[in-house]
Amino acid sequence: MSIFSFFLIVLLTCLLWTAACTAAAVRLKKPLLRRLLLTLGFLAPLLSLLPFVAFTTILAFVAHLQVNWFPLAISIFISTLIGSGLILLRGTQPDGGGWKTVPAMNWSPLALFTLFLLTKSVTAGTILHLNQTVAAKAQALQNEAAILMTTHLPPNLSDLENAEGLYRGASVIFEEDDAFQGFLQDTAESSGDPLTLEEIAFLNRHAETLELLHQAAARPTCRFIRDYSRPSVDMLLPEIEFFRNAARILSVSARHQVSLGAIPAALRDVISIMNISRHASSEPILISGLVGLAIDSIAIDTLIDVLPFIDADNLALLKRDEIHNFLSAPPALTRNLYGEEAFGLTIFSIFGTSEFEQWRLASLLMDNLHVPDSIYQQNVFLNPALAAYRIFLFPQDLAVYQQTMHSYQRVAESSDSYATKQTILKNIEGDLSSGRPKGFMTAYLIPAIGKAIENVEKARMRHTAALVAIAATEFRVAHDNFPEKADSLVPDFLPCLPKDTFHDTSRVRYSRKDDGVAIYSVGPNGKDDGGPGPDMGKDQPKNDDVGIFLRQAPPV
Repeated sequence: MSIFSFFLIVLLTCLLWTAACTAAAVRLKKPLLRRLLLTLGFLAPLLSLLPFVAFTTILAFVAHLQVNWFPLAISIFISTLIGSGLILLRGTQPDGGGWKTVPAMNWSPLALFTLFLLTKSVTAGTILHLNQTVAAKAQALQNEAAILMTTHLPPNLSDLENAEGLYRGASVIFEEDDAFQGFLQDTAESSGDPLTLEEIAFLNRHAETLELLHQAAARPTCRFIRDYSRPSVDMLLPEIEFFRNAARILSVSARHQVSLGAIPAALRDVISIMNISRHASSEPILISGLVGLAIDSIAIDTLIDVLPFIDADNLALLKRDEIHNFLSAPPALTRNLYGEEAFGLTIFSIFGTSEFEQWRLASLLMDNLHVPDSIYQQNVFLNPALAAYRIFLFPQDLAVYQQTMHSYQRVAESSDSYATKQTILKNIEGDLSSGRPKGFMTAYLIPAIGKAIENVEKARMRHTAALVAIAATEFRVAHDNFPEKADSLVPDFLPCLPKDTFHDTSRVRYSRKDDGVAIYSVGPNGKDDGGPGPDMGKDQPKNDDVGIFLRQAPPV
């Protein structure tokens, strides 16, 4: 039965109550009792409808929810007011003399009260049916979430092929070193500066642990042992953060190896960071994909730092399949978005089956309404409000969440231009941020996916720029200098100049400078801001261009 049918039954119940009370009242001989029963017959339905009207008023004019049922609730209230008034007026209008001549004397109070109880029972049964429908749908969501998650898992290989155990082992060893956190903090703050004796000592002390990371990164997959059939926030575990820390340690190690002249060892560190990025983003969790993007950026930056030291003796190392396969296959968030949908469906399932602590859900729903905690944590408010949400708002909220996630997934999977994707994303996010949300839960559960998709496009452009940087390095080794123009790289070092990811009608920018070359895209704003420089983020302010700066000679 639909919500509209439910409200019609409510209206009928209210009118039957007024008619029954009117029929009974006109048979009473005492005027005071007659007036009290007539007043009760008229006011009781209106008072019973006031909470619905107040609730939908809050949804419509405080929360600005698009689906708020206010028009229907206020229509039923006005219809009850008019209908009850007419019943009272017509039923008590004398026809020539006394109360015995009013039309209500011909109405059967017993029959009317019986019909009232019947419709009231139908109303209660309708509420129960709607609630059970939501509960059944919520229960099915658990299976749907489990299928979504398990379908997009990395392959389940043997322990000899799974890197999970090696990463855990390396994590334990690093965490037991009291200098571990200080090392991460110091190297992050002094990125690009020469390593201190303490930092070098840390790397030397953990030479075997670094080898463990290399072995883990070389394995084809990384799949942690957890119950993927029941997605939960417990999956946002420390392993994800360790991936980032491992990449940062290997990046510092690569800088150290370069300072020792061990270019093969430095490139091995770079390749391991690339593989760690792949491992980190392989789990169908959005945070895993975002951490994978961050590690992807570390891999590109470290590679660009090593390229100036490449000479004829180790140029062949740049042609390794691991490097070119990584740069030719930029990251994607498709698998992670399906996992993110599974997380959201699990949360909906918990709320729909009443497994979640009621006050937490109330807090989630009422924060935007600025309802004081002292009110919504009272059961007299809490239980009806949550029941109303489950019955009247949950189905629409769930449908909007799934529709929005599917729209994001289609954008992430598409091969459309950046401009086309941005148009679609603006439409999606315009609906979410219009000030009239389509659902409470949807507004809370949908993360900033549009920004994440933009970061994927930036990563793709940096991959492209890195491929051009490798070609420019090969040119430098062959001719003792970078080419003045990118066209000189074609066809001996590049088959063609790649397109600009953010402006697909033009090619990647190549700007020769005194101390190197900037290889970049115009970025999301579509304007050429001069590209990145050697001190981007330090002395040089950041701009919207996306790419890399390849130094002419090793930095001092």
